[in-house]
Amino acid sequence: MLEADQRQAWMRSRRNKRKTARHARVRQFLLRYFLMVLLVGTGIYFLANSSWRLGNLDKDIIVRGNNYSGTTQIKKSLAAYLNRPVFEIDPKNVEKDVEKLESIKFAFVRRYIFPRPKLVVIVKEEFPWASLSNDPEREPAYIVAESGRMIPVKKFPSYPRPPMVISADFNKAKKMFSPEEVKQWATWIGYIENQAGEKVQLVDLRRQYDVRVKTDKTLFRLGIPDTTLATRLGRISSIMETVAAYRDQLEYVDLALDNNIPLKLSKLVKDKKVATKTAAAAAHPQISEISEVENKPL
Repeated sequence: MLEADQRQAWMRSRRNKRKTARHARVRQFLLRYFLMVLLVGTGIYFLANSSWRLGNLDKDIIVRGNNYSGTTQIKKSLAAYLNRPVFEIDPKNVEKDVEKLESIKFAFVRRYIFPRPKLVVIVKEEFPWASLSNDPEREPAYIVAESGRMIPVKKFPSYPRPPMVISADFNKAKKMFSPEEVKQWATWIGYIENQAGEKVQLVDLRRQYDVRVKTDKTLFRLGIPDTTLATRLGRISSIMETVAAYRDQLEYVDLALDNNIPLKLSKLVKDKKVATKTAAAAAHPQISEISEVENKPL
């Protein structure tokens, strides 16, 4: 065994070695920390004072995915980001600015510094559902998207115009069309087309208590589009044979009632009036009335 003084000397030596190693590690850590701070600070200073900025809308902003929305329109909506360092631009804010355009549903933005500073904007456009006019005799002024968004035709002239037209007051239409409302009307229109075997051309919503739908052959009066409308539309297929028999005299098919389906006829030949009522009643007992009315525009 070691003597007491030798043992103390050995312990002091071990402590000195550990202290020396600890000091070396601290110096190494401080050196690394200093170099890291110097590197980060130099990088921030370099980026802040570099020329990596968006200097040109045409060259430094690239737009992809737009088929109908003008590339120039999208780039102009981002003019506020010119002459700003790319690293200071928040892609989320850029996406929100692009999505303010009526025709853009979603936008995705990526920033690049190399080989040159630029923004890449990838867009997904709204899907057109119907054309919107405040009068069936006038050209549509808006396109209604599946999301319910109204897209101005003047602002986006190349946007496709669906053949189906909705006639409604523009101010009311802004509150009328939501994704749920569009989905509901798309379901009802699908019912009509499937039951009648005809393509819907016009939905007249100018009078909410007297809604009318015009196909390529028949005019249907729906009345109030409430929870009973789906049931009323379900009876169309059973009367289409009778409707076809009086196509030349038919003004419209009245689906506004819950219990019967009157056929409103115009130009009814006097000698055939009684025979018409009898034939219609025999063909379909729900057809309770075939009356003579004046020709009126939709």
